[in-house]
Amino acid sequence: MPDDLCYAPVHELAQRINKKEISPLDVVEASLRRIEEVNPKVLGFIHVTADQARKEAKRAGEEIAAGRSKGPLHGVPFGVKDIIDTAGVRTTMGSAFFMDNVPREDAFSVAGLKRAGAILLGKCHTQEFASGPFSHNPHLGTARNPWDLRRITGGSSTGSAASVASGMASAALGTDTGSSIRGPATPCGVVGLKPTHGRVSLSGVCPNALSYDHVGPLARTARDAALVLQAIAGYDPRDPYSREVPVPDFSAGLEEGVKGLRLALCPDLCENTEVDAEIQLAFDRAVGVLRELGAKVETLPFAGAARIRAVGEAIMSHEFIEFHRPLYAKDPSKYGEFTRKRIEDRLGTGNPDAYIRAQRERVLLRRAVRALFQRADVILTPSLPCLAPFIDTLKSTVNGKEIAYSLAVTQPFLTHQNMTGFPALAVPAGLSREGVPMSIQFIGPPWEEARVLRAGHALEQATPELRGRRPPL
Repeated sequence: MPDDLCYAPVHELAQRINKKEISPLDVVEASLRRIEEVNPKVLGFIHVTADQARKEAKRAGEEIAAGRSKGPLHGVPFGVKDIIDTAGVRTTMGSAFFMDNVPREDAFSVAGLKRAGAILLGKCHTQEFASGPFSHNPHLGTARNPWDLRRITGGSSTGSAASVASGMASAALGTDTGSSIRGPATPCGVVGLKPTHGRVSLSGVCPNALSYDHVGPLARTARDAALVLQAIAGYDPRDPYSREVPVPDFSAGLEEGVKGLRLALCPDLCENTEVDAEIQLAFDRAVGVLRELGAKVETLPFAGAARIRAVGEAIMSHEFIEFHRPLYAKDPSKYGEFTRKRIEDRLGTGNPDAYIRAQRERVLLRRAVRALFQRADVILTPSLPCLAPFIDTLKSTVNGKEIAYSLAVTQPFLTHQNMTGFPALAVPAGLSREGVPMSIQFIGPPWEEARVLRAGHALEQATPELRGRRPPL
């Protein structure tokens, strides 16, 4: 039973808990045993709140037994990326500056999960200050991909993805500034959702580049991602980027399928970047499945992708430096090499006029991408062009050519959705010959998370042979 509980989707756990087949304590104990077994290999968690989790699980069991269920997350354990505040639980930002930081309040997103009855298991590994797409943290160690411990998990929600993939957590919160939910979801073989910017509050989250930052779920299925999003979405007057828009039932239309849905392929949006043939085959296969389910598929042109990346660099650099400048001035030696170089490359190069011009151009580019949805309901792209690289070299291959894995590899596929702020969902699309996960990305217009979740769910339901596989741990 423990393995079944550790790998069961959230919605199945909820059903079994409500039927009294299992208790929240059963689920938490199974997760804690799994953490003890595999975390030394994977390093998904850097801090485990075992005693508190057991206490909350017992309380949840009593509440449910008394008929006071809080919904489908009640009694379900989750992890939290360690740049997201958790009251009374150390939150390091993956940084030497904050090793002793214990927040007094939960982040808005964590508070939402707790109100829904979910149970905090602990804090998940992250790259230092969530600053890149890798797995290494100079202060906390290296997170490893559960599918192949020689490879990275992707970053910077490293531990969140690895913990869900390895059965240590039923779901986890991550953040995404340029790829950091979808980037690790892809090589770890889990679902990762970046909601619309402003859908989930950034209150209590360490800034990276605030107008690009998002909080969202990593989970086993699109349905589970919908359930987590339901708990964390909503308006927060403390967050200047939060938007007061209606919060729909994200699960309500999941079973409607994709028949009649207009799906678009847009290689131009990814700057026509070369994709490894095996990943392209998996992507084409997934598109074929969706077409067989009744979706209409066409290819659309787009002319502004290169400008999206240039504008993004101008905006993100200024916003990144705004947070780090005082810390760097205080003690640059506390930074690891990668993050320190990112800071030093940008110090002294700031140009307020360039930032303002970039923000103006961003509005126009967002409108241009939005116009694509006049002809499409959802846009499909590969999530990444290559498999997860090896930790010791940070090298991968694309059609036999060795490439250095970097932000330049992930940005054409994932960061454009941070510029627009539009919702994007990464869904597993099978395993490569090397046993490493591949993924497809569903992109929607603003506030249409339910639509991309519906399309992702349809693919999952039609390809059961791609589901239920477990890493060889």
